[in-house]
Amino acid sequence: MSTQAGETSSPQGHGDDALASPDRPAAQDRGSLTVSDRVVERVAGYAVTLVSHATAAPRRVLGVNVGNARPEDAAHVDARVQGDTATIEATIAVRWPESVQQVATQVRQTVREQVQTITAVRVDHVDIDVVSLHVPEKKTRRVE
Repeated sequence: MSTQAGETSSPQGHGDDALASPDRPAAQDRGSLTVSDRVVERVAGYAVTLVSHATAAPRRVLGVNVGNARPEDAAHVDARVQGDTATIEATIAVRWPESVQQVATQVRQTVREQVQTITAVRVDHVDIDVVSLHVPEKKTRRVE
């Protein structure tokens, strides 16, 4: 495959310039893409569910857990996107007896990878707030 000077080509043989026509302007002249904070929050919340020992934190009122979070629930996440860079804050629970530090490191890495892959937004900073440890309920034996 050959290209002339100033021409770009993709492995399939047609780059973005191949899509330009007299009716359709070149890519740099078409506009811009803005990814909202909410989209990054949803992707990051989903990314937490991909880490095996991290779960969504239960809802809290005045510092007291209200109900339980299900393991498949997305974590509570706040994101601020400026241009193509995001700052993310996630509130999670960690399953007992896993290392909080190791789980937080895995969550940071997974959130960065998923947000970058899905939205093309670079994650500058991820703050993790671990608010509880999820202890599995023991089934007690009844003696009759």
